[in-house]
Amino acid sequence: MYKTSLLATGGFNEKCGILGVGTKQFTLSLEEFKDALHLLNYMEIERTETEIKKFELKHNIKKNTFQKLLDGNLILESSLVKPKKDTLDFKNYLYLLSIDVDAKLVLNNLKNTIVIIISCGGIGNFLSYSLATFTPEKMILIDGDKIENSNLNRQLLFTTKDIGYSKADILKKQIQLRNPLLDVTSYDRYVTEDLLEKSIKLTDNKRYLVILSGDSITALEETTKYCVKNKIPFLNVGYLNDISVIGPFYVPRISSCPYCNNTLSLEKHEKDSMQNELLNINNKYEAPSSFTNNALASSLAMSDIIQFEAEKLDKVKSLNKRFGIDNVTFKNYTLEVPKDKDCSFCSEENK
Repeated sequence: MYKTSLLATGGFNEKCGILGVGTKQFTLSLEEFKDALHLLNYMEIERTETEIKKFELKHNIKKNTFQKLLDGNLILESSLVKPKKDTLDFKNYLYLLSIDVDAKLVLNNLKNTIVIIISCGGIGNFLSYSLATFTPEKMILIDGDKIENSNLNRQLLFTTKDIGYSKADILKKQIQLRNPLLDVTSYDRYVTEDLLEKSIKLTDNKRYLVILSGDSITALEETTKYCVKNKIPFLNVGYLNDISVIGPFYVPRISSCPYCNNTLSLEKHEKDSMQNELLNINNKYEAPSSFTNNALASSLAMSDIIQFEAEKLDKVKSLNKRFGIDNVTFKNYTLEVPKDKDCSFCSEENK
């Protein structure tokens, strides 16, 4: 059984017709366009393949018209066509259909996932907000920072009334105001492996996903150790000034962790005069954190998270690599992070 999708839309001029939008958009001759419109209107009620073929014969519609509409997601199997609903995940469902993933699989996987967001600043605001609309099984928020006035240029879930309060606690409150069905726990503490061990009750049949958006090497090290030891997927999200970056997306036994091959130069040095001078400079560094680099990094992350939950690892752009986009030119940058059989963090999982 098939039915016209809510994604069906189009337009025409004196030369041709256009159907669909985005990467699925295609053009037709005016004759083909007219036939396609007949078919789309006929299939506003679900139809069997036999009924469709009879309609095509009766109206002399070319056989490939139906296939073009099917390939463009303008016609779907009727089980995939949900009526318009005023629900939190309705538009998410339509979006998932439009990008050719199994929408039901993604929604089901996320609803059965415990999401842990480490660092609740700009990126943490965006990603917790986005993922909360999918109503995961549980969301855990971890951050020891307090809200400051300078945060309000991009941390959109906070207000001036929240200044001085815990980022994790206020984010929990704001997320639950938007989705009362969501189970959220917050920890007003900086992440450590010990905190993760105590706050996450691991169960064999549960799905977990960790998102780290902190700019601390200690946070990255503690998170990597915990996720590798417990075989939990995690994605590192951030920015390098005006380049929004994600990855590597660690998938246990499959892809690299951030410490593989020391690609990101994360090793610690003995304290000497050069190291001390470097620390002095680095400690005074202020990240140019804005709506633009935070929002773009978060969008890149959501794209890969969706492909991961759709179980399409070949579509995850940050698998075994660090992927970034220049905020000004939109130029793409890729830093390969191959899986390292001798990695001091994740090599044991291959034995």
